[in-house]
Amino acid sequence: MMLSQADIALLKELKGAGERGRTIRAYSTRLVLDRMAKGGFVVARPIGLELVQYRITQRGRDAILEYDL
Repeated sequence: MMLSQADIALLKELKGAGERGRTIRAYSTRLVLDRMAKGGFVVARPIGLELVQYRITQRGRDAILEYDL
């Protein structure tokens, strides 16, 4: 799975908010998080209609480092 620049930007934003897992509002990010979860970059679990709890996986951290180079 190839990540776009927008996907990498979202991963960086999520990492900045906390790698161990947070709950975020998922207005426009829910589809992207679902796609990244299928690719193994994050573990995302919907909590309600607007909230998603996520955790960045090792593959997601590696992708951030790879695209930063």
